[in-house]
Amino acid sequence: HYAAKGYGPYKIKAELYRRGVPKEFWDAAVEEWEDPADQLDAFVAKKLRGVDCPDRKDFKRVSDALVRRGYSWSDINAALRRYGAEINE
Repeated sequence: HYAAKGYGPYKIKAELYRRGVPKEFWDAAVEEWEDPADQLDAFVAKKLRGVDCPDRKDFKRVSDALVRRGYSWSDINAALRRYGAEINE
């Protein structure tokens, strides 16, 4: 359910914890989760739609939204690089 909403593994674990699901079920739920690359690419494209030349501020806004959705920085960084962002760590 939460993966269908576009949540990442950290957000999914937080929601399961909040709802009182035993921890041994968390790993099984996250293992069933597919590779997030397609979801991340679609999210980045949606958020940057209509922006002619996205700048650092636009990419920061998108990456912050993805962090709130529970994705790891490595997944976010890869998605932004696929979109063409220059990321300085």
